[in-house]
Amino acid sequence: MMRWRSSLALIVLAGAAAAQAAEPSSPKHEPNPKLAALPANTWTRVADKQPAPNGILAYSGGVFDSEHNVYLLFGGGHGDYWGNEVCALDMKTLAWKRMYEPDAEGRYLKDNLDHAKGKLKDSDKPYTRHSYQMQVFVPTAKKMFIWSGCGPGWGKQMGEHCVQPPDAWYYDYAANKWEFLNSNSPKCYGGGTCYDSKRDVIWALPGDSWPKLWKFDVKTGKWSSHALKPEASATCHLDLVYSPKQDRIVAAVGERQKAYIIDPEKFTVEQPDASLYKPHGGGGMVYLPDQDVVVNVFQKGGVFDFETKKWYPLAPEKNFEGSSWVYGNCNYSPVDKVILIVNAAGTWAYRPPEKYDFKALAEKAAAAGPQPAPKK
Repeated sequence: MMRWRSSLALIVLAGAAAAQAAEPSSPKHEPNPKLAALPANTWTRVADKQPAPNGILAYSGGVFDSEHNVYLLFGGGHGDYWGNEVCALDMKTLAWKRMYEPDAEGRYLKDNLDHAKGKLKDSDKPYTRHSYQMQVFVPTAKKMFIWSGCGPGWGKQMGEHCVQPPDAWYYDYAANKWEFLNSNSPKCYGGGTCYDSKRDVIWALPGDSWPKLWKFDVKTGKWSSHALKPEASATCHLDLVYSPKQDRIVAAVGERQKAYIIDPEKFTVEQPDASLYKPHGGGGMVYLPDQDVVVNVFQKGGVFDFETKKWYPLAPEKNFEGSSWVYGNCNYSPVDKVILIVNAAGTWAYRPPEKYDFKALAEKAAAAGPQPAPKK
């Protein structure tokens, strides 16, 4: 009997250890003192821009790798820049690093393009593209995920404009390697992406229009599509975020300045109150877990309150310099509790107030009058 109990105990312990190993680790990183000292509700330039030509910022996005505490930027493409490198901002040092040298421009020839895999035939990396908000960090995989986008199309040697590859890739920061996943992703440009921690899946909305919501299952590596009720429309340039507390997806839609709330269980769509602030998908959007709110970064930006299902305009004490069109190039650091963007003027951080006062924001909006039309 004693032997049986001992064996059972070992089995239970082994099972518990296996279950623990299957769960994503929660890395512990120390907050950066410089970022901790930032004033609230103010944009501050905290670092230089990326160590690559500014063309890499064109219509490109980035992710925050919470496992390694780095901000990863991947983009470029089209007529702006051919580079397909990843640039990483170390949050501890606030120093940028080019992770590898890009594939040479001269290798972008018609007979060297593999659009099914979204890469050069002689390369093990995805080719340059407008990445928009079509990438996200996956905590359970500890990798950056990208899919489709607007592929290379510049110069006489290319002759193709905005190729939309059906590819999907993982980027492993620790190994500094890309991993090709599949060639059956939904093809589009200007789409939106978010990670669902409840289901361990990635949600994706194609740009231009979205008759369906797409799901990438992290465990199986397979895509599936789901009809939305009612169907919703969009231009390209989308932002998506997921709230685990609400189990809802919030969407901001491009120049049409539309907003949606999507139920990922029933696939129903509703429109929140955007009378005071219309979120812009050409900007960026993040979820703040401490307050369970969504912040849209475009010009002065706005904040969404789940309780009232209403968008409110922000009034930062000081705004960032440079372009407001940051697309998916906007992320939140849960360690330093700041929102980050990078543009041609540098890398900027915004520390939200501990608690947004929606009544005060509404009063300021009423006093300021109608918001001006966005300028690119």
